Amino acid sequence: MNADIIDTMKQINRSLAALLIAMACLFTFPSFIHAQAEAPGQVESGSKDQMDPKEVFAPYPSRIRVGVRSNDILISWEDSPDVASGYTVYRHTDLPDSTNFSSAVLIGEVADDEGMLNHIPPDDQGYYYFILAKTPDGDVYEVFIPLRNVTLAPVATAIRTSIDLKPVPDYGTISGILTRNYGDSITVSFDAEGVPGRFVLYRGTAPIQDSVTLLDATVAAVIAPGSPPFRDYPVPGIEYYYAVIQEQALFGGSIQINPGRNATKDPVTVPAGSYRVGLPVLSPASRSIPLPYLVLTRGLQDARPVSIEEPAPVARKLSAETEKAIANLQDAVGVPVKTNRPAMTIFPEDLQAPGGGEEYTLRLIVSDFLVKGLYAQAAERFSLFLSLPRSTTNAAKARFYRGQALAMSGSFRDAFFDMLQAQDHFYMESAAWVDYILYEIRQR
Repeated sequence: MNADIIDTMKQINRSLAALLIAMACLFTFPSFIHAQAEAPGQVESGSKDQMDPKEVFAPYPSRIRVGVRSNDILISWEDSPDVASGYTVYRHTDLPDSTNFSSAVLIGEVADDEGMLNHIPPDDQGYYYFILAKTPDGDVYEVFIPLRNVTLAPVATAIRTSIDLKPVPDYGTISGILTRNYGDSITVSFDAEGVPGRFVLYRGTAPIQDSVTLLDATVAAVIAPGSPPFRDYPVPGIEYYYAVIQEQALFGGSIQINPGRNATKDPVTVPAGSYRVGLPVLSPASRSIPLPYLVLTRGLQDARPVSIEEPAPVARKLSAETEKAIANLQDAVGVPVKTNRPAMTIFPEDLQAPGGGEEYTLRLIVSDFLVKGLYAQAAERFSLFLSLPRSTTNAAKARFYRGQALAMSGSFRDAFFDMLQAQDHFYMESAAWVDYILYEIRQR
């Protein structure tokens, strides 16, 4: 009896399951057919759109650059092709991200195709700057990518005035510099009693009055303490000025030039045409007779005639296949896209109060020439700065600044090589200038 009841229940369950499956197919199949009839091929085309790897949505700008000009902050970037509603620019006291975005300060809104904003900060505090793209409904895309739309370091404008300056050590005083023409040479003497260390003697063709004019002079000698008056053998017929600086003061950046004490006021020269220059002139008879010029007309092993054709290749007419391949390459490359000139980049630390040593000289050139737009003179000063051994960082920074100055002066070829040498230390800053310089070179 129990076994019959169990078998009956199993049959009922199987029947119910089959009935449910049939009803599900009955209700879904007509709607599926109706959807296929209304939009044939829609599913297939949609899957193709989703598989297209070229459609990448990037709602953020790129290549953010921040420059300092007096009390202004100049922010520039490259627009995104996926953004059509403009951009908003913010500043923050900390490195911005999605967690602290609510405390950022909005400093401006910029339309498309402008790519630049000039901002005057309220104080001399360093701020992080970032740019967000606007959505069509007025909101922003909260995307934070360092070095694309977010700066990695804070930027300040004002020059600090309250700096803990270390006391300048007393290197002694040099006085009584005296120059005198002595035959084919010039003798230089000075009084440095009690002054420790060696002395560096500079020679220039213009008066040496301060540390800026010292860049135009060259080192004539390094004089040991207690040495007799130094004899210099310059080129005759040119007026020269001299200056003496204590070596430790030069390395410490405490350069003091006092005309009449450690620098000459009046020029001195060796009369032209009266004396020899350099090594004594030797008689032509002292030179040995050179070997005759040997022209090989036959081979050394088989005595066959040797060709004496010009080693330079001769221009030949290209075949039709080669000309077609060149035309296809030109069509594929197309016309180069115009690259705008980047904004002048000056590192914030070079706008602060000068320190000592070679940093002092570098910052002096930046503030006196590069910032004022005297690009040709700035390039010459940086070349003089690089004529002496410098640290790796300062040398790369000087080449980066000189590359900008040369590019602004139109010397794009020399600027290109300076930017290449600076890329190891300042890749992001120099990359934009390399693109601009290559574009200008291609146009010439």
